Amino acid sequence: MTNLFNLQGKVAVVTGGSRGIGAMIAEGFIENGVKVYISARKAQEVEAAAKIFNEKGACVPVLTDLSTKEGREALVAAITEDKIDILVNNAGAT
Repeated sequence: MTNLFNLQGKVAVVTGGSRGIGAMIAEGFIENGVKVYISARKAQEVEAAAKIFNEKGACVPVLTDLSTKEGREALVAAITEDKIDILVNNAGAT
């Protein structure tokens, strides 16, 4: 039963993963052995979050604006070497 929810070795993408709920989700995955790609529009925030997360596991920051076609394509291009197991579409603005 303990292996039922094992995430070790999986790959996740958390959009808006540099702060707030997205950062909490990303951190939880990382603490459970998941390689996590986080995306955000602000370079300083995504880099700072990745620096903290990389102390606990594997985190790849992707600076991109997902509201544009170019931004979505940049995110896909950054992940081409991995198979995505988990996708959390968290990015959004009020």
